[in-house]
Order: sequence, then structure tokens, then C-alpha cells
Amino acid sequence: MKNIISLEPFEKPIAQIKKFKIPLLFVGKFVYSVAINCISLLNQENFNSFFFTHKVYQRVLLIVFLSCFVSANDITVSQDTLMQTLTYGETIDRTITITNNTSNDVGLTITLVDQTWIPLGRLAPFGGFELEDETTSLGFSPDLTCGTPDPTSEELLITIDQVERWLEQQDRSSRNIINVQIAWHVIHAVNGVGSLSYNQIAEQVTWLNNAFAGHDFVFTLASVDYTANDNWFTNMYSLDSQVKSQLYIDPYHYMNVYTASIFSEGVAGYAYLPNQWPEGSYNHGIVLDYRTLPYAGGYDGDTATHEAGHYLGLNHTFLGNCTVTNDGVEDTPAHHEDYLWQCNNNLDSCIDLPGNDPVHNYMTYTSNSCQWEFTLGQKDRMHAMISQYRPGLLENPVAPLWMTVADEAVTVPANGTFDIDFTFDATNTFGGTYYGDAIFTADSLDTSITVSATLNVNGFPEIGLETASILFGDAFVSDTSFIRFEITNVGSDDLEISSFEFDNNYFYTDVTTLSIEPSESYDLNLYFIPDSIGLFVGNMTIYSNDETDQEVTVPLNGEGVLSPLSLSFSALSDTLAPNSYSAHILTITNTGNESIDYEITHEIDWLTIDNESGTIPATNTQLVQMNINTLFMNYGEYSGDIIISSNVGQFLVEITVVVAALATENEVPDIPQTFKVHENFPNPFNPITRIYIEVPQQGSLSIQVHDVSGRLIKVLSSKHVKPGYYDFIWAGKNELGESVASGVYILYVQLNGRYRSQKMLLVK
Repeated sequence: MKNIISLEPFEKPIAQIKKFKIPLLFVGKFVYSVAINCISLLNQENFNSFFFTHKVYQRVLLIVFLSCFVSANDITVSQDTLMQTLTYGETIDRTITITNNTSNDVGLTITLVDQTWIPLGRLAPFGGFELEDETTSLGFSPDLTCGTPDPTSEELLITIDQVERWLEQQDRSSRNIINVQIAWHVIHAVNGVGSLSYNQIAEQVTWLNNAFAGHDFVFTLASVDYTANDNWFTNMYSLDSQVKSQLYIDPYHYMNVYTASIFSEGVAGYAYLPNQWPEGSYNHGIVLDYRTLPYAGGYDGDTATHEAGHYLGLNHTFLGNCTVTNDGVEDTPAHHEDYLWQCNNNLDSCIDLPGNDPVHNYMTYTSNSCQWEFTLGQKDRMHAMISQYRPGLLENPVAPLWMTVADEAVTVPANGTFDIDFTFDATNTFGGTYYGDAIFTADSLDTSITVSATLNVNGFPEIGLETASILFGDAFVSDTSFIRFEITNVGSDDLEISSFEFDNNYFYTDVTTLSIEPSESYDLNLYFIPDSIGLFVGNMTIYSNDETDQEVTVPLNGEGVLSPLSLSFSALSDTLAPNSYSAHILTITNTGNESIDYEITHEIDWLTIDNESGTIPATNTQLVQMNINTLFMNYGEYSGDIIISSNVGQFLVEITVVVAALATENEVPDIPQTFKVHENFPNPFNPITRIYIEVPQQGSLSIQVHDVSGRLIKVLSSKHVKPGYYDFIWAGKNELGESVASGVYILYVQLNGRYRSQKMLLVK
């Protein structure tokens, strides 16, 4: 419980102040400083009873403050900004002179941070009782699981869309290191059970930092408080809101951690996802059973790692079981909850979906010794969720890697100066601009001077290719052969590839542009489709922002050989109304002298296939019926591939369906629930593309096409509309009816003050 502070302990010190006629303003500053910097101590029951009943400590504290009190005007710096420009790999020292205008030596602490937000200091006691070593591992088990509530399917889809949009806007997420400051609340029994030591808490924080290393999160312990309450200790799970509302500290900037006895509730820990409460809600934070921390007996801290993952936006990897979206992260394969607690690298509980179960992931249920990883996709999701729902954490200070100081504590002599050297280092950086602060804090609590620092790094992108030429080898005529081709950025700034150009249509890639961060690589799929027998030779030219190699040409060659298997078509496109059905016949022909075995696979949920596998005798054909069903599908364009595997090669058929309204601007009976603009189809296009729009309410609908410089090209609509589904056509012409040039155009759609925009690519 929180104490009511009495002024009685200050009566004698105040009388002494009056006796020596110390100015009242001075007393006001002193009391203010003490109040601000001892606020957490005043909430500690044990400390209060000690501090306020020992008058010696009262007087010592007063004397210390009166003897070393320094105002902000007594310390000055030679400059309040540091600006430096370096080329990648360079270092330089910059000097700031500190002047002490007082007659006493002044001690200064120097703190370097990557951001400009400066938190108030917080004091905390480092107490607690050591627990005896346990003999068995405590944490997640079939009997003790995670109590974090799962998101609804709608909440999951919303966050998936938000993560995708966030990733599209990022130039370099790896620069944004996030400092998760921890406010730890130890809830223990009156007899001392559960009263963790500071060393145990610090070891858990170290475990968190090890688990999240490489994912741009650091955890710092900002404060620890202790509460003796038997009811809270044994009933934390059911009294969650009550306890948190009494103990929480600033959820915007701190991850509040609560430890109590919760095994009796069948859980080892729990948390709330960032989007399940407003950012400032006291309900946020993580709760752990006090026995899950890494004790001296050999325990680890994976329970806290798991719950911190939830706090930062991750779901269980087995969420949704064997569904495509599962936990909302692309590189964590689906995992069925009936196959948990198995540390088996070959476990594949969702055989119809790619990848084996992520048994080593921190966000699943396996033994602690089996867990050791987060994926890059989980890293992206955590950073995107923090940006969307916990932006306060982005304000927490983080020491920069590009600016260092030799001494973090110095003494400036009375009426003298002291030179402090700062080293700007562009060795471990990327090209770009970095911002930070150097904060000088005097021994007194009244003085804090901030010097802003800016480093501009002139980096350079450099393209690196794994091979100088590409040989596809033999490929059947009309069959698709592909090779993965690795492109690496061996420079120090982002490599921007603007286009891939081929001098013939037999070679191609489905990627148009690329952005590769320094030291990162991308595996590019290159395809070869010969249309006849013989040797095919071509070139791929890569255009990038590498100043020394703006155009890189890679020779390509492959051999077209006759395949005894042929298809009646290699691509299928259809347009259907909602809740409709259509059937198409694919003819597979065997022109050879031996039988051909084939099997058709796909991952398209709106497509079914008859005769998915079989044997085609020599000089015979097989009819394969493909059925498209738009039941329960929203308006828009959907696509996927079917793969025909055989003993004479593998063939790819592209399937595309557009679910459209019955007629242009024709209102249909059901009303959309949200305002949505579907991606134009086709895209890229020439010369016509369609735009499908869902309008949930009546209002003013404006649809315009602009070029990348913002100039208006064409107004497609500007009128009042009713709720319903609409589609519009742009024929690639401006307001004068003239055809526009190839390039990127921006579609702007506005409905009642709400805006949507997207890119459209016209290729001629």
C-alpha cells in the first residue's frame, strides 16, 4: 500500500533552515528536488519507516544538498550542438569545454542517448530475500500454460494489415533500437515468500537481453518495488486489475512486470497484446509466477521471454492451428495445438502448409531447453506493433553506437574548465543521418544540460553478385525452369534496384524493384521458358543506385528441349460475380511413346480440381476440370498457381479470378462494412485497368489519378454515391483524352474525408 507522508520529520530541519536564515526560494528548490527524485522511495513501506524515524539521515541529506547545490547557470558548455559529417568508416574527435563558474568543484555525469526525450531519474531499493534452490524446472508445461488471451480473427487480420503497411514505409528498421524500460513490482507474502532478490531480477533482465539480441530490443531495469500482501500474492490472477491499478508506473514508457504466486491458477505467466488495451492503460505489462525466474539452481527465464513477446505484439505460433494466417507472421510455419510439447525437428502437424512446426520458437510450448529463437518476421511484427500501439517506448533513451565519450564521470574544478572529447565513429553505421544527445548532469539534482548531436554519414551502396553468368541448362519447351540468383549489398547504404531488364521474353523475373540493406542479400527467382527446341541466349541488365556500377549485365543461356507433355493453356483468367461458379477444362497431352505420371498441387482455397493425379498413356490426353467458386469472397482480384509435376518436368499454370459487381456502378443488395479500395487489376496494365471500391455509407466519392510529382492526370469520379460496390475503369488517358506515358501513377480515393491511395504501373 502507498504511505501518507507526514511533514513532522522535517520540522527540525526546517527550524534549522530558519535559524541560519537560508533564503526561502532555496528551500523551495531543495524540497522540490527531493520530492521529484525520491518519489519511488516514498512508496516503499520499509524504507519510509527507516528514513523518517532516523533524524541523523534527515540532517545528512539536508547537509549534502546544501553543500553541493548548483544552479543551471553555474555550469556552461562551449557549444550546445555538435554537428559532424563523415564518410563511412571514418572517425573524428570533437571537444566540448565545460566551465564551472562556482567556487566548488563540480562532479558531472555524462549520459549519451540516441533520442531527445529525457526521463526523470527514478530511485529504487535493491532488496529482497534469496529463495532456496529448487530441484525441478518450473515454467510452461502441459499443466502450466500461458494465460494471455488470444486475439479475435478480426483483430488478427487488422494487425496483419498494419504490419504490412508499416513495413512498406520503412527504409531501415534495424536503426530503430527500442529500449524497453522495466518497472518491476515484487508482490510477496508477509512471511517473505516470493520476495525476489535484486540479483534474481537482474539475471532475468539479462536473460531477456540475450533472448532478444539481434532483434533491436534492449531491456533496462529502471525500478524495483516490494509489496507485502498475502491476498495479492496468492490471488494475483483474479485480482489483476485491482493490483495493477495500485502499483503501475507510466505504461507509456515502462513495461510493468509483476511477480506473485499464480501457479495455482494453472498459468506460469500472462500478458496483454499491445492492441488489447489503450497505450496508457494500467492493464498492460507482464505477470510471472515468482518461481519462473532464472534461479541459482539452473533455471532459465524463457517464461518472461515468452510473455515479453506477447507484450511486444507476438501471438502463439499455434494460434489458428493449421490456417494460412496462423499467428500473423509469414516465416513461422503453422503449428497445430494438438502437437505441442514435442522437441522434434521433423514434426509437421500441418502437412498441407509449408514448413515443419516451429518447435524452437519462444512463442510455442515446448521444453525450455528446446526454445531459442525469434524469427525475422516476428522481429518485424514486434517493431510494427510497437510503432502502432506503444509509441511511448520509442521515446526511451538508447545510447548511440556512433558517438562515445572516454569518461562517463568527470570533475570540473572550481572557477575552472574541463575539456571532454567525444568520438564520432562512422565505422558501424549505415549511410544516413543520426541524432542524439549528450546530457551533463551535476551531482546536485538541479543541473542538467543537454548538447544535441548530429552525425551525417556518407555511405555508399555496392552491388555484389554470386556469379557473373547464369546457365539454366536443359528445359522442356513451354515448361518453366527457374534458378535462384543471390544479390548482395556489400556497401554501407541501402542498395536500391530500380529495374531488371531482359533483351528477350524467354528469360524474366517477377520482381520489378528491390531495396536491400547493407550486408543483406536477396534471392531472386529467374525464370526460363523456351518456346522451341534449341539454344537460347540473352542478357539481364540490373539498374541500381550503385554509382560505380549503375548498370550490371548478366549473360543468360539455356537449352530448349522437346517435352512429350503439353498443356492447352499456361494461364487462366476469369471474372465472376460473388457467390458464382465456373468450370474450365485443361487438356494435358502426352505426345511421347511412354506413359507419363502427373500430379497437380495448389494452395488456392477457391479452386477445386478433378483428376488431380493419374497416368497418361503414350499418345493420349487427359482432361482436367478446374472449378472456381466465389462463395463468401469479397470483391477484388485473386490469383494463385497450380503446379503440374510429372516424370518429364514441372509445369506452372497461373490462375486469376476477378470478383466483380454485376455491372459498372451497379448497387448490389448487401452493404459493405468498411470503406475499401481494392488493388487495381491488372497491375501493371496496358492500356486499361479496373478499380473496385466498397462504399459502406452514402457520401461524396472522389477518385483521381495523379503522377508521382502530384499533378492531376484524370478525374474518374466526383459525385454523391449510395452504399454499395462500385468499379471504375481508367484507360490510361488524361483529361484531354490523350494517352499518358509509361510509368507509376497514384490513385487517390476520398469518401467523406477518408483517404486511400495506391500505386498503379502503366507499361507500354
